Amino acid sequence: KSSTEQQNVHKSKRKNSTARIMFTGITPTTRHRRMIQSLGAELLESLEEASAATHLIATDGESIFRRTPKLMICICKTPNILSVEWLEKSSIKQQLLDTDDFL
Repeated sequence: KSSTEQQNVHKSKRKNSTARIMFTGITPTTRHRRMIQSLGAELLESLEEASAATHLIATDGESIFRRTPKLMICICKTPNILSVEWLEKSSIKQQLLDTDDFL
């Protein structure tokens, strides 16, 4: 392969390995947005992007867990349906934590 093709493959792999975080049922605050950015992740916001999400934050522990269109799409695409606590603790550790404790 040419060096240009190899660079494109590496860029593609990098983009695919980026965490793509979406919120549903709660609105991300400025603080949440900063956390996502500091983790090197991407915030997805539109319904059209839901199928690309790798992590869905669906509860803050206070609001009612609701069945939303984003939730229905993400259930089919990712096992990572999480509480906002996952994002907050990941931000403290400055790395994406294992999701098992936050499902």
